[in-house]
Amino acid sequence: MKRLIALFAAGWLGAAGLGAASKSNGKEVDGLERLLYVTDKSGISVYDINDGHKLLRRIDIPNTGAYKGIAASMRYGLLYFTSNVEDDLIALDLKTDQVVWKKKHGKYPDSMMVTPDGRTMYVPYRDEDYWLAVDCKTGEPKAKIQVGRGKNYDVDPIGSIGPHNTWINPAGTRVYMEVLTEPWVYVADTKTNQRIFKVGPFSKGVRPFTVTDDEKLVFANVDALLGFEVGAVKDGAKWGGGMLHRVEAKTPPERLKQIPNPPRRKPHSTPSHGINISPDQKEVWVVDGVYGYVYAYDVTVMPPKFVAAVPLFKDPGEQPHPGWISFSLDGKYVYPDGGAVIDAKTKQIVARIPTSEKLIEIDFKNGKPVRAGHR
Repeated sequence: MKRLIALFAAGWLGAAGLGAASKSNGKEVDGLERLLYVTDKSGISVYDINDGHKLLRRIDIPNTGAYKGIAASMRYGLLYFTSNVEDDLIALDLKTDQVVWKKKHGKYPDSMMVTPDGRTMYVPYRDEDYWLAVDCKTGEPKAKIQVGRGKNYDVDPIGSIGPHNTWINPAGTRVYMEVLTEPWVYVADTKTNQRIFKVGPFSKGVRPFTVTDDEKLVFANVDALLGFEVGAVKDGAKWGGGMLHRVEAKTPPERLKQIPNPPRRKPHSTPSHGINISPDQKEVWVVDGVYGYVYAYDVTVMPPKFVAAVPLFKDPGEQPHPGWISFSLDGKYVYPDGGAVIDAKTKQIVARIPTSEKLIEIDFKNGKPVRAGHR
């Protein structure tokens, strides 16, 4: 019986990592393979950044899908993603494309982030009221941070509410947390796993957000706003500042004419659900989820200054609905959910691949994962 169980487990793991035996390598440039891992319907597609974002392989992950977050630990060489099919937190070995563990710790695991040392992952559970600090090697919880669940809107409710998105500072000492419908960004100390302050209030419930590396500013999408708001992480010497600026994006007039009757219920129930800051900290990019655009803003000045509008569609009849935006590690490429790869400098689309909201760059040296981006 033990042998049968072992054979079954081996077979399941083999199925979970289909393609591992024929795993293809990416093009090496300056000693690095740069790969883009993108979740799809029921697994992960891997693209070669160094070779025009060419598709290398697909990793099928049975009994998963409806992915909500993606992250990686270079310390353990593992890629993590959350699946809402069976409420799983899943770890994949980056060398073998094999699933090494699945964990169920609560209802609806959402968008997590890993500390820079690769030891701890902070995972929000949208149908609960907490984040878990999870051991990146074993997947077991180390601590719980209870934050709350928010309260749905009486008008235009957004559906499931609760702990949603996560950001961790470069030093790994503070974790920033957003709860759906709550107008705050909450912050906890990663040493004590206790909440220590909050940023806001913003004008309405915070959606995706990003924070400057120096932890001075928070850029946040908020419900019902096409654009973003800017908050101060500190009020003078005191941690926990308020909202500073509101930036309202404008859909180009020609696009409004092309789509005169947009859907009443917006993707993600809000006009902008996707924002990120460039690695050089000079630009913030934000999505227009209704009309299929992304907008770039100069954030070296305050209030932020509009720079460019980039359409994601090939022709006006297409109506992509981007719901997230990420950058390559070197800042050269912008990856909005919507099937386009954008050159950050020229603001031109340079490739079209089936992107999703959950993607991450992993760089390899001599076959070993050595660098990872984040959502």
